[in-house]
Amino acid sequence: MQWLSIQCKKTSQSFLCSFSCSSRQDPPILELKVWGRRFSNPVGLSAGFDKNAEAVEGLLGLGFCFVEVGSVTPVPQEGNPKPRIFRLRNEGAIINRCGFNSEGIVAVAKRLGAQHGKRKLETSSSSSLTEDDVAGPGILGVNLGKNKTSEDATADYVQGLHTLSQYAD
Repeated sequence: MQWLSIQCKKTSQSFLCSFSCSSRQDPPILELKVWGRRFSNPVGLSAGFDKNAEAVEGLLGLGFCFVEVGSVTPVPQEGNPKPRIFRLRNEGAIINRCGFNSEGIVAVAKRLGAQHGKRKLETSSSSSLTEDDVAGPGILGVNLGKNKTSEDATADYVQGLHTLSQYAD
């Protein structure tokens, strides 16, 4: 029997939630291999939900095979002015103009270093990693963005790559 635990903590700006499920393994029939990477199941969470890497472990614990954080910008920035989500009822559509609201690379690197980097160290110290191995359950991706006021988009992406690639699978 599986169980789910949800814990939420009120902060000054939002709620931080952590989720955990009882340990479980995906049935082998769900496994697939894409670009040399083993996925335990075909369900993942793309960038936009956990923009600042606040819930990586909990989301992986819920059973997502991969979680992508971000978009992460070099310098913290607000998103676009509100309202930024528009519902088109007649068309059955939603327009998202949130922008890249981000706490920035430094804040995200600190969180990933505490969460995911720790798992990498634990995994690599117990055995040598192969290309099929990942740090702990699930795969972590990091989506990089440029700052809205950036003069050099390439430099923004390079900075993100150099700072955050050590934490991504």
